[in-house]
Amino acid sequence: MPTDPRLTRHAAPLRALHWLTAIAVIAIYGVTYLEDLFARGTPERAAVWWVHISVGLLLIALVALRIPVRIFGRNPPASRQISRPMAIASHAAHGLLYVLLIATLAVGVYLAFLRGNAVSFFSLFTIPSPIAVNRDLARQVIELHEWLANALVVLALLHAAAALAHHFVMKDDVLKRMLPERLAP
Repeated sequence: MPTDPRLTRHAAPLRALHWLTAIAVIAIYGVTYLEDLFARGTPERAAVWWVHISVGLLLIALVALRIPVRIFGRNPPASRQISRPMAIASHAAHGLLYVLLIATLAVGVYLAFLRGNAVSFFSLFTIPSPIAVNRDLARQVIELHEWLANALVVLALLHAAAALAHHFVMKDDVLKRMLPERLAP
């Protein structure tokens, strides 16, 4: 990733994609808890999964945009206010977040296809399943998808806690580098 030592904050497109990704992860994870409110086979329960899959496809698009913006965009160097080991740990955590995002999304789409479901993006377009239905394998893949999603959320929460600790405890510039302009002058 190219860095520009004159920069002290991430570029606006990356900041926007970061916060949109966070909102999408919260939405996609949170909506799954609505499933138990509705009986199997009801339109309401189907709507929960329609939203889950649609937001998942949105998240795929966000990640697909975010990776080249991160790799090829102008980025500030690591904060001068943190130690080298902390910067290395930060890069490792960010890398793992990307890996978990990609893996969770890929496994989720594969799971939908194994169940014989088409994936729809808010009914604007639909991708039919290109593979044969395999409900036995789907039961195994759902466990992997749930494990990956839980790991992603735990790591994202640790990421958020670390950013807040940097801001409120260490009082450095780490969080400010990713905040919108109006929130971090």
